[in-house]
Amino acid sequence: MIYFLLLIKILFLLTIVFYAIFFGLTYYWHQARFTYLIVPLLYTFKFFIVGFLVVIAFSLLLEYIPQLF
Repeated sequence: MIYFLLLIKILFLLTIVFYAIFFGLTYYWHQARFTYLIVPLLYTFKFFIVGFLVVIAFSLLLEYIPQLF
């Protein structure tokens, strides 16, 4: 459980960094005010979901690997 909480905190920080960089980059290629807010939110959501699945898999592996050997 300790790995999970640590990795979730790292994931939240990386999500904030990803969102800040992506929001800054969308300023240069946005066509309408609608895409200026919605597109970064969608990509951030996808980034967070994939990151969360990686955190879950990695923390489960770290938690139960000592019991396997």
